[in-house]
Order: sequence, then structure tokens, then C-alpha cells
Amino acid sequence: MYKIPILILVYNRPDLLKRLIIFLKKIKPIKIYIKGDGPKNYSDKKKCNAVKNVIKNINWNCKVITNFNKKNSGCRLSVSDGINWFFSKEEMGIILEDDCLPNNSFFKYCEILLKKFYSNKNIFVISGSNFQEKIWGKNDYYFSKYNHCWGWATWRRSWKHYDDKMSFWPKWKKQKSWKFFNKSLIERWYWEKIFNKVSKKKIDSWAYVWTACVWKNKGLTITPNVNLIENIGFDSRATHTVNLKKDYKYRNSKEFIWPLKHPKLIKVNKKADSYVFHNHFKGIFYLWPWRLFYIFSIILKDPKLFILKIIKLLKK
Repeated sequence: MYKIPILILVYNRPDLLKRLIIFLKKIKPIKIYIKGDGPKNYSDKKKCNAVKNVIKNINWNCKVITNFNKKNSGCRLSVSDGINWFFSKEEMGIILEDDCLPNNSFFKYCEILLKKFYSNKNIFVISGSNFQEKIWGKNDYYFSKYNHCWGWATWRRSWKHYDDKMSFWPKWKKQKSWKFFNKSLIERWYWEKIFNKVSKKKIDSWAYVWTACVWKNKGLTITPNVNLIENIGFDSRATHTVNLKKDYKYRNSKEFIWPLKHPKLIKVNKKADSYVFHNHFKGIFYLWPWRLFYIFSIILKDPKLFILKIIKLLKK
């Protein structure tokens, strides 16, 4: 029986939730919270109801607490409200979206590190994702500024810093501490563009808001040296990950060899973070004129993906 509380964030994909619950049955968590966004229309309502039916598959000795929106709130508000609700009841826990399928190592890894860094207020996030296909050093994890949220864990003490309005951003982006945090000019341009849009709610993302809040409070993230989460949500139904091609680094996960090897020093791995910025976020391609080359490359390599992205933009 697994004792760390788990929050599952769901919407309208019963097939993905079913796969996650089948896996969770192996470790048998004793407490699961489920937060679901409401339907946008009649067709959506059927799918949302199907999600509620899938929850009945949690048939082991487990306390299940649910919280479903009657109407659709959107990704940003529904998820952040769900995590607020979760941490109003728990001191620490694991957060999984319905398309994030962990492996066996993930849960033990989270349990060990949630307890190890419980009182260390510098550590904000324990991520289960690694998007690099590279090993950094001889330890099983390193410290990063990037709080990847495809399967992660944290504490109430960290989440209390979440500010959905990003009220600090207009002032902070002009301060030296912001420039010091992102010394690379390209990185500053990229993140300023992202955070400007997110603060004005032009991007429906709770995760970018959370990143800004973690950075503002000088929080660090623990990143595993292997990927512990398989993302099974790369399809046309996804809010952000609409790429129909299976990307190996997001779909593949690996197990740890125990016992867990811990770093001796709590220090950001700047080389690893630089690699993430250039290869995962592809930061330079969000800026002009490089953005133009990126758009043309998508059209040439994957015209179907380009059409899907345009359709999603038109629906907003």
C-alpha cells in the first residue's frame, strides 16, 4: 500500500485515465484525490461522464475524494483550483495528469525525496520527467530551475507561493534579480515573451504561472537523471501536446537501480538547464526571425501537425 496522497487531474479522456488507474492498482495508493474540469458542450458531457465511470475501477482499499466542475473552467483555472483544493487538505503529495503514466521507480523516488527535503524551503518541486536523453553526473538526480510538471510532487509550503494573477511580474521583470536569474539574453527574451502573454491570460497555462512563481521565490527543482514518466497524451485531443508523432524522449521511461544516489551539493546544473532550454523549449525558435524558420520546418516535416495547431488557434 502506498501512503503518499495522489492528485489526478482529469477532463474528458476516459481511455487515458483507465490506463493510469490500471497502473496505480499495482502500488495501491490508500488515498486518491480526483479533480475534473466540466464539459464545454453536450458531446463533452458524455466524455466527462465516462471519466466519472472509469473512477469506479479504483476497487482496492483506497479513499477516493472527487471534485468535479459543473462547467468548463479551462486548463489554467481548473488545474490550479484542483491543486489548491488538494493542498488545503494535505501537507505533501504527488500530482498526475491523466496522460502522465509513471513507472514503478517514480513513486518510491517521490516518497524518498518528499521526506528528505520536507524542511528544505529551497526545494520547491520533485519532477518525474527528464527530456534530455542525457545523463548528468553519477547521481540519480540533479537540481534544476525547470519545474517540469508531467508527473511531479511537492509540498503545501511550496504551492502556497502560487499566484495565478502573477501580480509580481510587472515589477520583477525590471529588477536585477530577474536579469541575474536568466543571464542569457535569448533566454530572457523568450521567458519575458511567455510570461507577458501568460500574465495577460493570452496563454491558458497554469504551468507557466507556476514556473514564474517558483523562480520569483528562488525555488529549485529536483530532476531525475532518467525519465520516469511516459506521456500518453500526444494526440489531437490534447490542449498543448497535439503532435501525432511519438517523440521517444517523452514516451520512453526507465527504472532506477536502487538505492538512490544523492548529490552531495544542492547546486543548479547550468549545463543541463541550458540543454533543456535549447532542445526541449527550443527557445530561440519562439523569437523572430527564427520563428519564421520554425513554422516553415513544421509545414515541410509535418503538415498535419501544422493544420492541427492552426485549428486550435482558431477555436480560441
